[in-house]
Parts: sequence; C-alpha cells; structure tokens
Amino acid sequence: MQDMNNTARQIVGSPEHYLDDTSLFTQAWAAMKAARGQGFDPARLRAAHLIDRPEPAPEPTDQTLARVGAKVRALIAEKNIPVQHRNAA
Repeated sequence: MQDMNNTARQIVGSPEHYLDDTSLFTQAWAAMKAARGQGFDPARLRAAHLIDRPEPAPEPTDQTLARVGAKVRALIAEKNIPVQHRNAA
C-alpha cells in the first residue's frame, strides 16, 4: 500500500511527465485522496489542474551564457563603461 502511495505521489508531483496518459494522473490523484479518506469526483478534475507540456529549452545553457556574455561585453565596449577587472567568485 505504501509503495502505491509513493508512486501516486510521484505522478501527482510531476504531471508534466504523464500528459500522454491523463487517466494515469487521475487514478493517482484518486489514490492519494482515498489514502487520506477523502472522496474524489473525477468529473471535477479539469484541464486547469494539469500543467501544460513544457517547451524544450531553446539552446543549451553553455551557449546561452556565452551569447549573453558576448552581448554584455559588446555593450560595455560600445558605451565605454569603465570595468574593474576583478576575479569573480
């Protein structure tokens, strides 16, 4: 029983991983409610209770950091902003 509750908690905690089968999310939600002794009406569970599918990252983080760093350095050079060259932590 505890294993079933842990699985249900995992599904309910990250519904974006289970959007292809929303009935699995509904069953997990019902199992968690039943474990608490609460009733559950699946007709009341609307799309607003589910999370939209996350969009993929536009580019890897390393590329984003390099691009933003280059842009900041270009703006600093363009506006002749004095920069103190200290080693950052």
